[in-house]
Amino acid sequence: MSFEFGPVAACTVLLGLWMTGLTQLPSKLMLYALQTVTLGLLAIWVGKQHGEPALVAAGTAVALLKGVAVPVYLNRVVRRLGCRRDEGLLLAPPLLLFATAGALGALMLLHPFSRQIAPSALPTIGMLFIGMVLMVSRRLAVSQIIGFLVLENGIFFYTIAQPHSMPPVVELGVLMDILAGTMLAGLLTFRIRDSFEHIDVTELKQLRG
Repeated sequence: MSFEFGPVAACTVLLGLWMTGLTQLPSKLMLYALQTVTLGLLAIWVGKQHGEPALVAAGTAVALLKGVAVPVYLNRVVRRLGCRRDEGLLLAPPLLLFATAGALGALMLLHPFSRQIAPSALPTIGMLFIGMVLMVSRRLAVSQIIGFLVLENGIFFYTIAQPHSMPPVVELGVLMDILAGTMLAGLLTFRIRDSFEHIDVTELKQLRG
């Protein structure tokens, strides 16, 4: 990872870490939007530095579609569902924040002793871990969608940090899949609410025969 990537990588991981300690869905969506726009701007900068117009186009698409359109759409879903808080499972969000920070801190301490982990992989591992934590530790379907999107941001950062970025067709194809999946997940959330009068996914286990 080049020196310029360090502050941006740390910023995106800290934004993701901040999400784990929040219960307000609009605030969490705002942080996700900031994280995604930051990654999009980073892709634009890298594309200009290396003379890759395709990466500039991919960064612009990510910043506008994933960083703006997706949070706006999910905010509308949250308002229509009338659910603004997600208290989480097992651990309270503040305790979850400290536990996740401790795990990431341990990874940073162990990194100098492991030559198999590239420096560019550390922020990726951090965002993947945070995304999975958000997916498994939240009760509401919307929160789990946000966790999935944070996880995908980690993958996108890894592609930016490589000497040769992923072909633009693949990047744009993944972006379209993410947008389509987010829209379908939003519609599924409405169906869950209409059928069960809530969107608490932990209650769905009662359907098992």
